[in-house]
Amino acid sequence: MDWNDIGRATTLSLPDRLSVDIERLILDGKLEPGERLPPERDLAEHFGVSRVSIREALRELENRGLIDRRPGRGTIVLSPGERADIADAALGGLAALQPELHDIMELRAIVEPPIARITATRATDRDIAQLRELVEAMEVDVTKERYAELDRAFHQAIAQYAHNPLLELINEQIAQRIAPSRASRYQTRARRQASSIAHRRIFEAIAAGDAALAEDEARSHVLDISNQIAHAATTQEELPA
Repeated sequence: MDWNDIGRATTLSLPDRLSVDIERLILDGKLEPGERLPPERDLAEHFGVSRVSIREALRELENRGLIDRRPGRGTIVLSPGERADIADAALGGLAALQPELHDIMELRAIVEPPIARITATRATDRDIAQLRELVEAMEVDVTKERYAELDRAFHQAIAQYAHNPLLELINEQIAQRIAPSRASRYQTRARRQASSIAHRRIFEAIAAGDAALAEDEARSHVLDISNQIAHAATTQEELPA
């Protein structure tokens, strides 16, 4: 793993920049599940920063459920499945359910717009920077599988940046259940383009701190996807992305 591009110039604080860059490496798959990060001392020496800055950055990633830090074991990158297991343990009853996709989309329409509203009022500069990177990554030509990963990461990031762990866990459960709707066969170019436009609008509202607009844009996006799923179900067509 090449750590030379981490923590470069930015308007964010050093710990925030480090955590954003490491999170980006995890989402991009450059830091793979199970991979061990270098010790704090080594990272601090490499970047020429204090161990306090490194510790704060890693604490932020741990709070987001991206890494696991244990004495004697070191810092390990968690897989999406391991992060889901944490959510399952916290929300045992919901985890045991197997609802229909339309039930999940109905739940999304109830849960996600208010989360976007809250995030617009609480997102930090660090959070906005990470959302921007996710939106920009989805606006370039990527594979269907990669787009599905970024799509999930974007919606989960919005929940994370509400800074309410219960909302984050609920959103993670929803993400697990709607995974089939992000399957490769459903990811047409049209759907990806429409979703990217919607994601950009949600992001801009959050970045502007416009809570009402963020909620409206999130609701429009979820309802649009829900309508596409309903249409595909009745016509037996592939979902337009």
